Amino acid sequence: MAEMAARDRKHQELGDALVERRRHEVTIVGAGLVGSLLAVVLRSRGYRVTVYEGRRDPREGTQENSAGRSINLVATARGLKALSTLPPDVATRLKALGTKVYGRVIHTSEGEILAQKYGKNDNEYNISLSRSKLNDFLLGEAERAGASIKFGHRLVNVKLPADSESPTQLEFTMGGGGTCLTACFGPVIGSDGAGSALRRAVPAFEASSDILAAGYKEVLLPAHCSQTLDQFGLHIWPRGDHFLMGLANKDGSFTGTLYLANEGDLSFSSLNSEEKWRQFLNEHYADALPYMDGVDKAAEQLYNNPLGMLGTVKVAPWRVGNRIAVIGDAAHAVVPFFGQGMNCGFEDVDCLAQELSTRWPPKDGTPQKLEQALESYSLRRKPNADAIAQMALENYVEMMRSTGDPVFRSRKAIEAALERDGELGASFRSRYAMVCYGGGRQKGAVGYAHALRLGEAQWGVVCDLAEGFSGSDSQEADAFLDRKRAAQLLEERVWPLQKQLGVDLATVGIGSAS
Repeated sequence: MAEMAARDRKHQELGDALVERRRHEVTIVGAGLVGSLLAVVLRSRGYRVTVYEGRRDPREGTQENSAGRSINLVATARGLKALSTLPPDVATRLKALGTKVYGRVIHTSEGEILAQKYGKNDNEYNISLSRSKLNDFLLGEAERAGASIKFGHRLVNVKLPADSESPTQLEFTMGGGGTCLTACFGPVIGSDGAGSALRRAVPAFEASSDILAAGYKEVLLPAHCSQTLDQFGLHIWPRGDHFLMGLANKDGSFTGTLYLANEGDLSFSSLNSEEKWRQFLNEHYADALPYMDGVDKAAEQLYNNPLGMLGTVKVAPWRVGNRIAVIGDAAHAVVPFFGQGMNCGFEDVDCLAQELSTRWPPKDGTPQKLEQALESYSLRRKPNADAIAQMALENYVEMMRSTGDPVFRSRKAIEAALERDGELGASFRSRYAMVCYGGGRQKGAVGYAHALRLGEAQWGVVCDLAEGFSGSDSQEADAFLDRKRAAQLLEERVWPLQKQLGVDLATVGIGSAS
């Protein structure tokens, strides 16, 4: 009897030890870009990580769930700075997957081709990446780091416990049939996209969706047709109520994306035959057709390719107690017109990992500390996510209409001259630069919310300085810029706001992301 009692006590101790170990296991729902990166980062910090993904393993060649999703993504310095805690070789290999992009190339309806640099010089650039190649890369890194990834597990239900000792229960349907029930004693992080099944299964999460009345279709600009296109530019054909955008791929081709209203006299719904697409393309994009291998192939692709949806999703709260939190698109889906959806998600990962490792490190920390970590993460990130959602919508109008407007182009030329100025440029960065090259952990780093407020104040100054200027040439803009007046306006309207926000524009740049 004594021997049996001792054995039972031993089993109980082992059971308690297993539960304690699982209290510091992180469960991630969704193995997309953000979920797989989170797995890499948390494993590098010593957490046990299990990832559940509804799709089959995309590395097996399946195209499941890819229809209507953007093929290309843009990594900016902001997102790359968030990778600074990864092993250097991982970040280096990730960046090598893409192609550098140094600025916009505007193709006007009048046939002009105009270049606009993103930053002060060629040391500031973005990286065009293939979504599928990047996801495959991050999945491989997560597995190499020791994360367990379970594909073919589609979440259907979440049961939150009534007490602090019991686990959260997740129910999945399996790819081969049947269901799986798993108990999660540690936090569950939802990174399963804008239509998050985890978020929908937990009533405490409230989400609002603002679906844009426009959508997009993609079209290939083959390498053999695109040799004369600037390989290091983001090409835009602005046409007022619609526009075409082209991003370079590693093989020399470009992925073109056409943005257009979903319904109406001129819309995706009205272009319901290849013949109508041919008419539309000949009328509005004749100068782009040679890069698409002619009107017939372009019309065939645009008629048959899937239609992608565009929308903004806002969520509140971002966490439920110390049990569940959402991240990436599951917390803040944004339209792609500032190229910041992935970058914002990468910043989420960095912030959440910081909070967990500081307040709830592996093998240590209480449930109360875990709740504090999740709350601090949400308080730090939500204002910035809301800010980039607003700026992305504003950039939609800019890319579709403003880039084709001579007045706007003149203002952008003056803005660039101000940013290039040896003296004034030290305390002035464009909103674009603050959004794309800001971020990071340095004191005074510029968050999205900072960029929104400062950008509004600065644009007013730029518009005043550009009065009477009608050119777009950089040398003409440099000669026109009234530096004395610029310094006065910045001192009155912008620099006090910089001080109030506590930002340091010296942190804006490629920096550790290079």
